[in-house]
Amino acid sequence: MDLLELIRSRSSIRTFLDKPVEDEKIALILEAARWAPTGGNKQPWRFLVVRDKKKQEQFDPHFKQPWITDAPAIIIVIAAPFDTWEKYDELDHMYIQDVATATQNMLLMTHSLGLGAVWVGTFSRKEIRKVMNIPKEYLIQGLVSLGYYDKNGATNYHGEAIPNQKDRPRRPLNEIAFDGSFEKPWKVMPKE
Repeated sequence: MDLLELIRSRSSIRTFLDKPVEDEKIALILEAARWAPTGGNKQPWRFLVVRDKKKQEQFDPHFKQPWITDAPAIIIVIAAPFDTWEKYDELDHMYIQDVATATQNMLLMTHSLGLGAVWVGTFSRKEIRKVMNIPKEYLIQGLVSLGYYDKNGATNYHGEAIPNQKDRPRRPLNEIAFDGSFEKPWKVMPKE
């Protein structure tokens, strides 16, 4: 599968099979994250792998998202902002972009390995920090819930069935890209 097809076919998977993810596959996912672009090569990311259901249940006490509690593995994506402050200054937020690119690499590698994942941004940072004993100087940026999945599976969440595979329409390039000025939409479309 070429890269563009991999990107186009990836989707947010929220229903997982009760099957553990091999350490070797998690290592490849972490390795993909490690090679993400990073401002000044500061690499302000840390990744904490969690495969303990009792701990996972404490991560989201308010919304109780099943893709957190039921995931065979979760990678807590953490920023170390002081890594970028060494080069820039304390008002710099490059670490956010760096950690986001690392997360995207994880999602793509997960998909390429035949696993599913969802990037989660709503959860209790306070509870995760306490349960996982994460020092306060580190900023919890997101969770990547991942595992094996059934393409036809769905998660029932607050009365809504969320399918693993669903249409993900995108705006056309000529609505989001411009050529030289904002008044001139991009005209060349990629070949299929």
